[in-house]
Amino acid sequence: MQKLKVVVGVFTLACLLAVTLAKTKGASTPSFEPATVVSSVDPVYPENAMGSGTVVVTVSLDAAGEIQQVKVIKGSEGFDSSALEAIREWKFKPAMLEGKPVPSAIPVAFSFGWPIACMGGRRK
Repeated sequence: MQKLKVVVGVFTLACLLAVTLAKTKGASTPSFEPATVVSSVDPVYPENAMGSGTVVVTVSLDAAGEIQQVKVIKGSEGFDSSALEAIREWKFKPAMLEGKPVPSAIPVAFSFGWPIACMGGRRK
């Protein structure tokens, strides 16, 4: 089966930074490290799916890096449940602000394509 491509992007809650900046009047720009993926699981191409598709989810993490909520931002019929099942097994290192762990949110995009066996080609 063709290995699925997983694209991971990172962003943080803007209000968290705004509140922090307001509290540090005159201080230098705060040091921020976004949450990072420690381990991931590839989603399985669903048996009943047809073609290709992309599913984008937002993963909300607590200050310990534990998943609190997963929300589908852009779905693709037949692929959403496979993406959700996979992302719930991922492990994260929490975001750090001024050296302290903080809650954050990460967008993750899963791209699904036809498995090689379904593309009509036969191996000899």
